[in-house]
Amino acid sequence: MKKYLAIILAICMVLSLCACGSSSTTTTDTSSSTAADTSTAADTSSDTASDDTASDDTAAASTELPVASDYELVAWDGTSEPTRDNGPWAQAYAVADALAEMAAEYDDVVATRTYTVACHDPANSAPGEFLSAWADAITVATEGAVDLNIGYSGAMSGTMAALDDMKSGAIDFCWTLPCYFKGYMPYTNVIQNPGLEIPNATVGSYVMWDLYNSSDELQAEFADDGEVMFVWANCPSPLSYKGDHEITSLSEVTGNIRGNNGPAQTFIDEVGATVFSCAIGDVYTNVTTGIINYLITDWHGIASFALYDEGVLNYYVDTNIGCSAYTLMCNSDIWAAMDADTQAAIKSVSGDYLLNLVQIWEYWTAYGRYSAESTGGVIFEPSDELAADLEAAYEAVAETWVSEQADTAVAQDLYDTAKSLVAEYSAQFDF
Repeated sequence: MKKYLAIILAICMVLSLCACGSSSTTTTDTSSSTAADTSTAADTSSDTASDDTASDDTAAASTELPVASDYELVAWDGTSEPTRDNGPWAQAYAVADALAEMAAEYDDVVATRTYTVACHDPANSAPGEFLSAWADAITVATEGAVDLNIGYSGAMSGTMAALDDMKSGAIDFCWTLPCYFKGYMPYTNVIQNPGLEIPNATVGSYVMWDLYNSSDELQAEFADDGEVMFVWANCPSPLSYKGDHEITSLSEVTGNIRGNNGPAQTFIDEVGATVFSCAIGDVYTNVTTGIINYLITDWHGIASFALYDEGVLNYYVDTNIGCSAYTLMCNSDIWAAMDADTQAAIKSVSGDYLLNLVQIWEYWTAYGRYSAESTGGVIFEPSDELAADLEAAYEAVAETWVSEQADTAVAQDLYDTAKSLVAEYSAQFDF
């Protein structure tokens, strides 16, 4: 991926907006996921971009793309400091490194199209690394004809503005979390239910992508918003707090709890605490000043925003109060204005192929846990009483989520399907 200086950001924005065409109907990718493993998924998707009719400047690369199964699966010992090559995430980072090396071969090629991507997290984060690798893959797939200009740390659009900015065409591509927006994509937020017992981000991502590909209801939630590139999930979310002892019952959980919209806030209501909403970047200050008493956010958020620092969080209940869905979309008009070969090239390194990169979140989970304990934090298994409290709360959250949906039968089927998929992929990705 070519490195763009901030000084030409405005020029890139103008060029990207010039790529807009007239509005047309979004073509949503509804193909069923064939990702029994990452190699199968990648091989299937990378063959979708034919170069028989490709134009000179947007031809899909014939170079074989790297896949996770090309590299060794490494087991992390759980105690040493995680690095990008000493755990199961090494496969995903090897893929990203290979893509960067391949993309560098096109450094001398002048891109004919540049598209903007909004990312509210920093470049040194799971989404930042993931999007950077995707940008490199697009460079390879288009042989340097297409570049992505990624605005990290909200440089192009803020956390709560990115979705609207993508819809309006102010930015071309948007990465965001549906659960940030109250009432938005309620069926998609099935993945947040803690009762699904999702063990890690890889399992959650495979489940989320399968659900999207197999559910008309989920696809309908995206249909009017943009062209879907990928839908996946983040890390498990512990119950974290700043305190002086391990809690043994949910009756101790009081005050303000920060959690995303959807099932996470239903959990807060179930506990009898108060929902407190704020941007993830404001959590650090709000915890240190005692405004936030408990936190529901994933290990990646804890790691990326240094919430493990002394004086911030120091106790972590080792449970998962739900993963959240991630979505990567393109503005419908921007997508329609691309020629078919460019669309095919981009899609060849999106969707199934991106499953090769989701283990990046396993590194950030390990890094978050290691950092928490290294700074004196305590990650503890719930006591019998607390475990029983959590199980009852999780069941109540699922019942509430189903009852709140427009079609409760569809919602129950989605939940049951997700539960079955979690069991299936947990056996495959037992890190």
